[in-house]
Amino acid sequence: MGSEVRQMSNCWGIGLSLSFVFFLVQVLKAQSVSLPPSGLTSDYFIERQLSSSTLLFSYERRYFWANNVLALREGNRKTLPPYQVTTSQPFLSSDKFLRWQVRYRRWSIEFAEGTLSLLEGNRDAAQLWLDAKAGSANSQRIYFPFATEQKGHWRWFGLNHLAPFRFHCVEGKFVVGFRFLLCDRFRNGWLSGTYQNGRLLGELEFVSSRGIGFNAPSGKGFALDVSSTIRQGKWCAFLAVEGLVGEVRWKRLRKVFTFVDTNAFAQDPDGFIHSLPALVGREEYLEVKRPVDKQWLVGFGYSHLRWQWILARDERIGKGNWHLSAILSLRADQKLFFDLQVPVRAVSLGYSWRNFELLLCVSHLDPSKALVLGLQAKLIAR
Repeated sequence: MGSEVRQMSNCWGIGLSLSFVFFLVQVLKAQSVSLPPSGLTSDYFIERQLSSSTLLFSYERRYFWANNVLALREGNRKTLPPYQVTTSQPFLSSDKFLRWQVRYRRWSIEFAEGTLSLLEGNRDAAQLWLDAKAGSANSQRIYFPFATEQKGHWRWFGLNHLAPFRFHCVEGKFVVGFRFLLCDRFRNGWLSGTYQNGRLLGELEFVSSRGIGFNAPSGKGFALDVSSTIRQGKWCAFLAVEGLVGEVRWKRLRKVFTFVDTNAFAQDPDGFIHSLPALVGREEYLEVKRPVDKQWLVGFGYSHLRWQWILARDERIGKGNWHLSAILSLRADQKLFFDLQVPVRAVSLGYSWRNFELLLCVSHLDPSKALVLGLQAKLIAR
């Protein structure tokens, strides 16, 4: 009876600690830049960050596309049939990523490169885009579109250290990583206005590394990442925060603020009608500093025989999901992974071997109807 009470007390302690870190991450949020995720949720569940007495080399590639409006394949068509937007927070994101990593004992170094594109808006912005593609924009309806965009090409050099720990009947590991960041081909901005009967009237603002010349400076910065796994008997807890602390600074970016009017005309003193520029505003060049977006994961797991069941919550690139996962250990170095994600309604299937890992994420059995599609592969040499 006493051991059960102590076990429940330790579980509550783990839960309160994770809740505090979750609250801290939410409080620290601010206008930020998003990086390609350093690790997917499955990477933290399938334990690979173990110290090794041999030198390990790994190469990893990832492709990921997601939205919550229509099938990814449909978005590439020049024309579309009429669609109705059903979500109040439409988004479109794409992520391409590669990484080289060398690991020895408790240390690892890595070089990574990737691109991230994120487009978000309100319901009217998505509906206006769909209606324009379908040629069915309602001339009597007034649309109030608002949209934000962020694009960037990222590179980083990383150094990670693993520290195992043990306290009474609780054991685990703590990993801390530091990344030196470089970013070019960066753009971040927003559009807000009204649209009716073919006329868009509104405001546009963005900062961009384009238009500065051939010597446009890259953004430079850093990010501090932490993760931990805690085990007690058959129970375990996961915690990871990418970009717990970090910022990126550009010495010089082009900033544009402009008024948009796609149907503006004026009459000269002679009575002739002239069209006015669609964009009127100002342009300046300035130094920009942005904090790094915090991407986090928290979860609990239970092991029984060869199975491990996990319930987790994460937030990646500003989008939160719940995960119900199962891991089947076929052998000591061979695992199958299954993950159900909501509200994005996607399923991930993975296979892990000592020298190879493969993960597929899809939201529909027919890939042509999928709103979410992702693929990750990793090779390991010893």
